[in-house]
Amino acid sequence: MRFGNRRGQTLAGILHGEPNDAVVISCHGMLSDKNGSKHQRLAADLEALQLPCLRFDFAGRGESEGRLFDLSFTHEVEDLDAAITYLASRGATRFGLFGSSMGGAVALLAAARDERVRAVATLAAVGYPGDIAGRHPDEARAFLERGQLETVAGPIGRGFYDDAKAHDVIGAVRALHIPLLVLHGEEDDVVPVSDAHDIATEARHVTLEIVPGADHRFSNPVHLKPAMRLAVEFFARHLAPV
Repeated sequence: MRFGNRRGQTLAGILHGEPNDAVVISCHGMLSDKNGSKHQRLAADLEALQLPCLRFDFAGRGESEGRLFDLSFTHEVEDLDAAITYLASRGATRFGLFGSSMGGAVALLAAARDERVRAVATLAAVGYPGDIAGRHPDEARAFLERGQLETVAGPIGRGFYDDAKAHDVIGAVRALHIPLLVLHGEEDDVVPVSDAHDIATEARHVTLEIVPGADHRFSNPVHLKPAMRLAVEFFARHLAPV
């Protein structure tokens, strides 16, 4: 399926099931795409419970238009807004958001501004997007001195660094009045587990699960399977037919 964002780009997604009321949207991480194992598993398991799920590529990733160079939190929130708008045009009225890593932060930022979102689950979500210099000094230096960061997927422009400072994920969490599931690996060496604790501390209705031995990507199925099962059960519980 295809839908457009406000920047005139066409985004690609795969919709599991037909959205007639509630639907879950799955948001991938920074250099990932809609075909990541966690997103495929979530969509398939939700569809088995007759709960539709959309997994889509943010602009510049996978099959969507755009350049990775233009990546930013602002653009990804806009892309998620476009996905919600598209599904609303097809009959969806209640939304659940799942996001991993950067996608988790984007899900929280979007939920804080859209009352149609009724539940959010995150996995290894970034709690402090603007703290690149403190957490990743080499990457920050590349943005500031060379105007871009080289990654295995291609360069990301300095706009990402500047834009990240404008987004307050913890503040967004404080504004939420909906159920939140926070999943994080105890051995995450990309996003500190303290981010999960800080997110949970500021949330009103939260379940926090720190998974012993799990890394940032939950690359071991022993960790991934039960984590995704928790997410599926969470959405099934909070997006049940009304």
